[in-house]
Amino acid sequence: MSGLRLEGLVAGRGSFRLPPLDLTVAPGEVLALIGPNGVGKTTLLQTLAGLLPPLAGASVDTGAAAAYLPPPGAVSAGFSALHLTALGRARLRRWSPGLTPKDVDAARGALDRLEVGDLADRPFDRLSSGQQQLVLIARLFVQDAPVCLLDEPLALLDPAHAQAVEAAIRALAGEGRVVIASNHHLPFAARADRVLALGPDGMTVGVPAEALAPDRIRALFGVEVSGCPCCGQALS
Repeated sequence: MSGLRLEGLVAGRGSFRLPPLDLTVAPGEVLALIGPNGVGKTTLLQTLAGLLPPLAGASVDTGAAAAYLPPPGAVSAGFSALHLTALGRARLRRWSPGLTPKDVDAARGALDRLEVGDLADRPFDRLSSGQQQLVLIARLFVQDAPVCLLDEPLALLDPAHAQAVEAAIRALAGEGRVVIASNHHLPFAARADRVLALGPDGMTVGVPAEALAPDRIRALFGVEVSGCPCCGQALS
């Protein structure tokens, strides 16, 4: 699969705009997107997904359409989990009026892979937040998009489901996809390959050890941290 290259991307809406962004993300890389509420994380993800037009001067090259997963609770549907997952293949069958057996088989395989195959026949809107997230990530698997954009994928989740969702995100990247996930869960960011931090003073990109250093967290969120965001070990 192809990677992601941004050249002078300017994302924004109305009078709000982010600084120009130059960034290359390799296939198989997980990029954590962090920053305080209202700084523009969702705006950036939606621009990359094509849901918002980039502002003047932007150049985006993904090689193909990106797949966007909104925050937990944003998707509500009475379809079964299996049917909703299979609908992820819609763009692969433009001229087909309905789901094919191949679509259903792919969806069932993705659900089984994430260990939620037992939910296949249950209505999506009657699942827990964690179950819904795993079903929606299964849909990302069958979409076959080279770039996956996830908006707060760990929000509202208990520790067990958060762990399962993080493993599923890693599995997406393991197949060569670019994965960009916004998050306030700093341990997730600490385990990412790189971190893109959006703050009042602009954007920075770096490895987690640099991006999550105490002075960086203080500048971003105005709070003090005394331990590693991943394991809690005291920082020297």
